[in-house]
Amino acid sequence: MKLQSFALFAFAAISVGVAIAQKKPLDANVYDSWKSIQGTKLSNNGNWLSYRIVPQEGDAVQHVKALGGGKDLIVERGNLGLTYDSKFAVGLVVPKLEDTKKAQREKKKPEDMPKNMLVILNLESGARTEVQNVQSFSIAQQDSGWILYKPEPPKPVPATPPAKPDAPKPEDKKDEHKKKADHKPGDPYVLRNLANGQEERIENVVTTRWTKDGNVLVYVLSTKDGSGDGIVFQDLKANKKTTIVQAMGKYPKIDVHDDSKRVAFVTDKDDYAAKKPSLALYTFDPKDVKTKLLAKDGVTGLPNGWTVSDRGVLAFSEKGGRVIFATVPKTPEEKKDETPEDEKVSVDIWNWMDETLQPQQLLQATVENNRTYDAVAFLDSGRIFQLENEQFQNANISEKNDGAHAVARVDKPYRRSQSWGAGGADYYLIDLRNGQAKKIFEKSETFFGFSTSGKFLAGYDEVARKWMTYEIKSGKVVEASTGIPYPTYNELNDVPSNPNAYGAAGWAKDDEWMFVYDKYDMWAIDPLGKKAPVNFTNEYGRKTGIALRRQNLDPEQDFVVPNEPNLFVGMNDSTKAMGYYEDSIDSQPTRLVYGDKKISVLDKADKNPRIVFNQQTFTEFPDLWVSDDLKFGSPRRMSDANPQMKEYLWGTEELVSYTSLDGIPLQGLLFKPENMQPGKKYPMIAYFYERDSDSFHQFRNPAPSASTVNIAMYVSNGYVVFVPDIPYKIGYPGESAINAILPGCQEVIRKGFVDPKRVGIQGQSWGGYQVAYMITESNMFAAACAGAPVSNMFSAYGGIRWGSGLVRQFQYEKTQSRIDGTPWNSFQRYFENSPIFFADKVKTPLLLMHNDKDGSVPWWQSIEYFTALRRLDKPVWMAVYNNEDHNLIQRKNRKDWSIRMQQFFDHYLKGAPQPVWMATGVPGSQKGKSYGFEIPGEKKGG
Repeated sequence: MKLQSFALFAFAAISVGVAIAQKKPLDANVYDSWKSIQGTKLSNNGNWLSYRIVPQEGDAVQHVKALGGGKDLIVERGNLGLTYDSKFAVGLVVPKLEDTKKAQREKKKPEDMPKNMLVILNLESGARTEVQNVQSFSIAQQDSGWILYKPEPPKPVPATPPAKPDAPKPEDKKDEHKKKADHKPGDPYVLRNLANGQEERIENVVTTRWTKDGNVLVYVLSTKDGSGDGIVFQDLKANKKTTIVQAMGKYPKIDVHDDSKRVAFVTDKDDYAAKKPSLALYTFDPKDVKTKLLAKDGVTGLPNGWTVSDRGVLAFSEKGGRVIFATVPKTPEEKKDETPEDEKVSVDIWNWMDETLQPQQLLQATVENNRTYDAVAFLDSGRIFQLENEQFQNANISEKNDGAHAVARVDKPYRRSQSWGAGGADYYLIDLRNGQAKKIFEKSETFFGFSTSGKFLAGYDEVARKWMTYEIKSGKVVEASTGIPYPTYNELNDVPSNPNAYGAAGWAKDDEWMFVYDKYDMWAIDPLGKKAPVNFTNEYGRKTGIALRRQNLDPEQDFVVPNEPNLFVGMNDSTKAMGYYEDSIDSQPTRLVYGDKKISVLDKADKNPRIVFNQQTFTEFPDLWVSDDLKFGSPRRMSDANPQMKEYLWGTEELVSYTSLDGIPLQGLLFKPENMQPGKKYPMIAYFYERDSDSFHQFRNPAPSASTVNIAMYVSNGYVVFVPDIPYKIGYPGESAINAILPGCQEVIRKGFVDPKRVGIQGQSWGGYQVAYMITESNMFAAACAGAPVSNMFSAYGGIRWGSGLVRQFQYEKTQSRIDGTPWNSFQRYFENSPIFFADKVKTPLLLMHNDKDGSVPWWQSIEYFTALRRLDKPVWMAVYNNEDHNLIQRKNRKDWSIRMQQFFDHYLKGAPQPVWMATGVPGSQKGKSYGFEIPGEKKGG
């Protein structure tokens, strides 16, 4: 609580100090300068805080701040990280954005573009070292004081005219298959000692790998004539280089084990002269300085007809006793197609028996053509086990690839039915010791995964609504969560499929307990089902209405220690207040901090209890705060990313409680303009999707919109914005929207400050559908804006999600569209929920946005609605951004859409004059020349 009172006092002091100045509303000119904070990190010793202040468009600023006070090392346009020993900050400085854009517009060659610079900050002395013209750099996770960087290549020398060719030599049949280098040479890299600046230049480098501790660097060399091709093992601690292999060839894959320092590599050196060289897998052990052949087709290890691949995985297991590598079946060389190009036919053949539809097949063709299958090399015995194959395409090994078993999930028999939301998968347990595979589950919709120690498989059975475990040793299946007296599934589930789980928090060491959640608390369950479940948080969450979830701040710890203090974050289900708690399995949760704001711990120092966190509300930007420990004592604000915020009108946010038309208690978010005048009636926009009240206390950055109203922008400009929660009745999604949204709007209107004749609605995608539906049922709204809506559920049901190639049937039968049936067995539901059939009832002016590369909702859904309303002489407009997806990606288009949407609402809700694009339109002949933002009769703008 000390934190909360401190934070509120500090922020209030800042606000009062600027209240005297006249504030102004936000406009489109503020977007680029509004900033976010990225890359927040504490040094391991806890003495330094690193973060970047990043504008939406422009040049970022890197801060490396001493937490002892005083020193703030600033690097313009930098992106620096802190070294493991907390002595340096290292990173790249990019060119000014303005310079880069200028060079791009001038179409400069790559070698003439502005270049990056490497910057090294000595945190103890403050000294700054700059290395110009650096492409990239790497540093080990637990660096030993070295970095490796790649300089920009020198500018190419202009080519000299070719000399007169020598007379051709007679063919030498003996040299027909002689080895020759046919690969590009590598690039120069520079190895630098951070402490003394000593550098070593390494030529012809292709690939590099560090060990975790940074004591070993392994790199692949590729030379112009092939004589220097190979791999080098450089021991920086011992100051010693060892050539692992030197032979003409390619070395496309390498990995090094962090502890043993063993190296695995894939190469074609043994077969490099062949027209189509085969690959082999080798290892190198620095203890005996020897390489060993592990796998090569026709020689050792691999099944007949299989070969090592240079695609896919190459990785040591956690303990280093195995290498996981990629293989592929050998395929005969395809015969050259002699058909002339002008006679080739391009056609997609759809077959009703196909597992997936043609659009999905075509999108996945590259993946399928490059599919690899994992195999396991056991280093002690030299045995090779082909883990994956065309039956078992996805298999996972327990205990970070060191376990005795793997599990394979096989969904191939059920892929057709996945199109309409059915499906499931068979699960096979594979014994890596003898290769035996046993089917343990058939057509299961549960997703199973291994426990930390590999003794169990576990997953949530959505049909039984239980956490299930499978003991590897006995084959016993247990409903492990039986005994928890509360639902462990999402109780608010309102789609026509079984609810998913609240989630799991992991396992105790040696798999003694598994930890799962109900709505409010965490439970310890016995995977063997012998011991009764234990409420880890002692039902504190349920008693207080606070949903508690464990937060792990140590990425190196992959299990829960129940008898030690664990950190929990909690949110009050009703008020949305948040806090942090400390708890162990045999104690009551202790509250560390709690308040009416969103609080997030971002990082903890590795060798120090110090933490960095942020706190935010609608009126407080999530700046950075530091506390000396997890008790949140003596917090200190460390950043002020958007000091300009005090110059602008903002607003307030509150929760509104109301009841739906069908009697369900609901909440909504209400945003009100700053300094509202008593007695004045304000315009209101209702924005919605599904349930959004849990986002209470979230700061809303002013930003150009990808699709929806920017709440901060509209509130600053005198709008009330209301965001209601929507629960759904299966089969009646449109009616459900009416039942939730109308009474919510009426509840706000009853408060007396909203003009009921100036209420608009806006939504995108699923929200856009609800807008399109609601204006066929209600005349309450003066204006409506729908992005990417479905207007005809019949045609949309069989439409394609072009981004994935999936047919949309599953959405209607099992997920978001919530029809729970097909058009032939639920005709009336499809009809009643399709706005297109009731277009004649629409009296609300409508603005649509639907882009011609929408990968989620076919854009002709909006064409159908637009043309129907146009046919009925209803006021309707549509913006179609070319080559844009479901939500706008390009910033210029986001800015354009934000202007149009606000002009539309300003006209209908504030009485502003129509711009040209609304009043008379923009002819196709003027596309790209005129944007139509200007008011008719006024000077043209743009």
